[in-house]
Amino acid sequence: MHALTRGGITKVSGMAATWALLSTVAAAPLVQTAEGPVRGREQKGVRVFTGIPYATPPLGALRFRPPRPHAAWTEILEATHEAPACPQTPGSAIGKPSDQEDCLFLNVWAPSTHVGGKWPVMVWIHGSGDKGYGGSPFFDGQRLVRDNHVVLVTINYRLGLLGSLVSSSLDREDDNEHSGNYHLRDQQEALRWVQRNAAAFGGDPTAVTIFGESAGGAAVLALLASPASKGLFQRAIAESPVIVHPVTRVGAEQQTTEKVLPDLGCAHTADLAACLRAAPVAALLKEPFGFSYVLDDSLLPMDPLTAFATGAFRQVPVMIGSNAEEGHFQAALFESMRGRRMTEADYRADVERLAGLPWLHIDAAAALSQYPPAHFPNPAVAESQLVTDVMFACDAELARRAMSKYTSVYGYEFTEPDPVQEEPLPAVTELPNAPHHTSEEAYVFDGNQEHAALTGPAAHLSALIRGYWTAFARMGDPNGRGRIRWPPYRRDTSIVWALQSRPYGEHDFFARHNCARLQASGLIGWSER
Repeated sequence: MHALTRGGITKVSGMAATWALLSTVAAAPLVQTAEGPVRGREQKGVRVFTGIPYATPPLGALRFRPPRPHAAWTEILEATHEAPACPQTPGSAIGKPSDQEDCLFLNVWAPSTHVGGKWPVMVWIHGSGDKGYGGSPFFDGQRLVRDNHVVLVTINYRLGLLGSLVSSSLDREDDNEHSGNYHLRDQQEALRWVQRNAAAFGGDPTAVTIFGESAGGAAVLALLASPASKGLFQRAIAESPVIVHPVTRVGAEQQTTEKVLPDLGCAHTADLAACLRAAPVAALLKEPFGFSYVLDDSLLPMDPLTAFATGAFRQVPVMIGSNAEEGHFQAALFESMRGRRMTEADYRADVERLAGLPWLHIDAAAALSQYPPAHFPNPAVAESQLVTDVMFACDAELARRAMSKYTSVYGYEFTEPDPVQEEPLPAVTELPNAPHHTSEEAYVFDGNQEHAALTGPAAHLSALIRGYWTAFARMGDPNGRGRIRWPPYRRDTSIVWALQSRPYGEHDFFARHNCARLQASGLIGWSER
């Protein structure tokens, strides 16, 4: 028997490569995928497979091209080592630097026991793609899978410039109308892998739920709006989606690419596409570039929010929600970057910075008029409220209203006071602990910052939330025995479910987040943008 190592995983040849779909050698589970055999590990009642490649490495001539299926193999692939995240600089409490472009891997968690039928499949799309960090290695699915009897898949996808770069030199390659959207194409390639292989892990390919947070939530919405997503999933959960609007043909994305060409050494080259593909990863990581989407007739023919308003989307059951104080995270992050508490001048500078983001399209003067610092206890609270309302709460509510005309929708707001955090606020801030951006993740995955299981009341709430999420994955309805009934969203009542130790229906969400006033001012409301 011999071993070959590539991209953080090991392939082992031998007689075991011919074994049937599912077997165990010395408690090591072996699964025959459509591409080849993979062997994982047994971990407290869960079969864990890490570092499975789902696409050909996007290296060299394949950089800035749509993903291609991975070639088949015959030797056993030892899926027991965590593959690297896609290239990124450190960016959060859970982020780790990486310069490995060979990063299109996924992880699978599956129950060890299987009694008839197939488990629903949940595919997690991590967040922070807008800032260029994150990855499947940062999420542990053990407790979600063991306690709730689902198959969980977590995926990597290309981030930052490597996932979003737009250039006319890259257009119309591989029958691809427009460059860009590589992150979205990666996600769809991973979902095609799930369709081919879910059953081998005991999963049901006809009961696939995509779910993601922040940029991952935005990806869920883009996947809903993409015709190329047909048949890839049957339910969708968007947690705190950063709603990208409007999506244009090229616009600011093309301009951003042109600005970075000198730093990449590609400003005066005869073959721009070749130069972009040869640029060092380190140079691409130096460029600040938020995630973006561009319109493409076959992939994303219209802005996702326009698609929701017109019914031109995958009309599957949808859950969409946000957290009560989303903006605490952003405001505290800006304070941490400065190393001091926010001043009024800092707040105004932050608003100008947010207004400059090509995917946000807010007017700085209007934002400062609606959220003047003098009306809040301190500038950080003003910024937090602005971010919460404008970037998360109101757009999520408008998306619920639009989609509920065509499909069943469940809306929520995570409102638990003083929650456990996977990403705590930095010590420099005076903002109190609250359900801020990313807070719900600790409860969905039942893990604190050290990935230890939650305890006490937090464990009870985690079990409740995981019960809602996995029931939705199973049936398209989060309700079931032992849980307070969560009513579906209705346009006439606009009730949003407050997720806390004892959930209840919120009737004042639209008013509490100033959405009518913000619509009138033009800060939200896609039809006016």
